[in-house]
Amino acid sequence: MMACCISVALLVSAAPSVHAATGWMEARGDAMGGTGVASAHYGTAALSNPALLTQSGPTDDFSLVLPSVGAQVSDPDKAIDSADDVKALWDRFDAAVDSQSGVSESAAALKNKLNDLKNAHASGQAGASVIATVPNQALPFAVVVKSWGTAAVDGKVSDHDLAYLDKVADGTIPPSAVDTDALTSRAYGRAAVITDVGVAMAHEFETAGQAWSFGITPKYQRIDLFNYNVSVSNFDKNDIDSSEYRNTKTGFNADVGLATNLNDNWTLGLAVQNIIPRSVDTRDVNGEKETFDVKPQATAGTSWHNSVITTALDIDLTEASGFTGDQKRQFASLGAEINAWNWVQVRAGYRQNMASGEGNAFTAGLGFSPFDVVHLDITGIAGTDRTFGAVAQLRFTV
Repeated sequence: MMACCISVALLVSAAPSVHAATGWMEARGDAMGGTGVASAHYGTAALSNPALLTQSGPTDDFSLVLPSVGAQVSDPDKAIDSADDVKALWDRFDAAVDSQSGVSESAAALKNKLNDLKNAHASGQAGASVIATVPNQALPFAVVVKSWGTAAVDGKVSDHDLAYLDKVADGTIPPSAVDTDALTSRAYGRAAVITDVGVAMAHEFETAGQAWSFGITPKYQRIDLFNYNVSVSNFDKNDIDSSEYRNTKTGFNADVGLATNLNDNWTLGLAVQNIIPRSVDTRDVNGEKETFDVKPQATAGTSWHNSVITTALDIDLTEASGFTGDQKRQFASLGAEINAWNWVQVRAGYRQNMASGEGNAFTAGLGFSPFDVVHLDITGIAGTDRTFGAVAQLRFTV
């Protein structure tokens, strides 16, 4: 699972993405704007709020998510295309200097493409999970394995290089005097993959006549960080996951949650992901490194539901985990689902990043659940800055 998600995350960094609202991907919740703290199905509660494990029905015996996978893409500056094009034009310029033929033309083409890459940025996320849930009245539990990856690529083009190539293009610097080693522009790629393996448990209590549930997910956690830092002339997106750029840390963490039904229609929830904060540095590469902060992320949610309609609202009370240099993520998410005869579900939602302008998106999805045994859920995401995404999930219930 972890190796699979690393590959997915790094693919997304090659066609990068918008910030997701959560540290996982789950088709139903993502279609409803990224909600789930008070509205998740018991079979996926281990992802968003383990307290909801108690929300199963009397005929529910087992749920298996195998698997849930998704990715979101957003590349407003076309950073990856520009970096690939720069590498090709750089090689052409280098060959022209060696042959002393077409130097000014290749310098002009390289300079124009470097302009496109200057200050370009792209970021990405992907996720995968497998969940096996056993509901019961005493201590419902779930075994969950999930991986979530975030990645970014930045172009750092120096003004010195642009001015130098201008002089080569206009003949101020003759071909015989060109020094390709004088060009200093660089490409930076960084990625983090968080892999959790845990067992979620919940129990229902009663206080002053009000039933409420508490859930906890103790988990083993692995953090893989990648710090890719090379000259633009050596950029290769396939090298980002090389061991020379990787730093890995392991440890233990936990998620906790609370939930209560106010009546037959209203549910309230509160969940905290990663209650133990951690800060992990990337490997130092060419004098550059970054820090990834695993932060306790608290989210409050409410849901109104009946047999046909479910609505949900989640509000992040704290910022999400991420690199210290990234835009902050703290979302308000709103969504709804219409359940037609328990065979087809239609969903839609919206999420707004309250901490920065990145990550706002509309979401929509369909669910198919013949005989309430096989559940296929598909989600589409579209947002600002050329943002597109998809999540697919297959779940079995008995």
